[in-house]
Amino acid sequence: CLNDIGSEAVMMRNKRGDGYITTCVMVVIICMLIAVFVTFTTAVSVVRITERNSKIVLDSYVMKNSILIYDSIKNGNDYTVELNEDVYVDDLCAFCTFEKSGGFLYAYSSDGKQKYRISEPTVSFSTEGTLKVYASYTVYVPIDFAGVVISTAQVPITVESKFNEKF
Repeated sequence: CLNDIGSEAVMMRNKRGDGYITTCVMVVIICMLIAVFVTFTTAVSVVRITERNSKIVLDSYVMKNSILIYDSIKNGNDYTVELNEDVYVDDLCAFCTFEKSGGFLYAYSSDGKQKYRISEPTVSFSTEGTLKVYASYTVYVPIDFAGVVISTAQVPITVESKFNEKF
C-alpha cells in the first residue's frame, strides 16, 4: 500500500515538471526572436546612419565642385570633366571616422572591434554636363550571435546630390 502512494507521488512530481518545460522552451524562443529583432534593427540603423552621413558629405562635395564648375563655365568651358574621388573619400573618412585599408573603409567601436565596413565609394556624374553627382558603395554589416559572427549582410547604397543653377 505504501508503494502505491510513493509511486503516485513520483508521478505527480513528473506531471508538475512537465508544465515548466514548455514555459522554459517558450521563454527561450521569445528571447531568440527578440535577439533576431534587435540584430536586424541594429543593422538597419547602421545602414541608415551611413547613408545619411555619406549624403551630408556628398552635398558638401557638390558645393565645393559647384564653385569649380561655375568658374569653368565663366572661362568658356561647359563643365569639369572628372571628379576627384579621393577628396570625397577623405572627407567621408574624416566625417565618419572611418579607417581606410585596402579597398574598404572600416568603422570601429570604442573597444576596437569592427562595427561594419563599406567598400570604397565611386563618385560619378548622374547626367553628363550637369552637377548631378552620385556616390555608390556597399555596406557590410556583420551579423553576430553570442559574440560569434554568423554572417555578413551586404547592402548596396547609392546616394545622389545635385546642384541646380538659378538665374
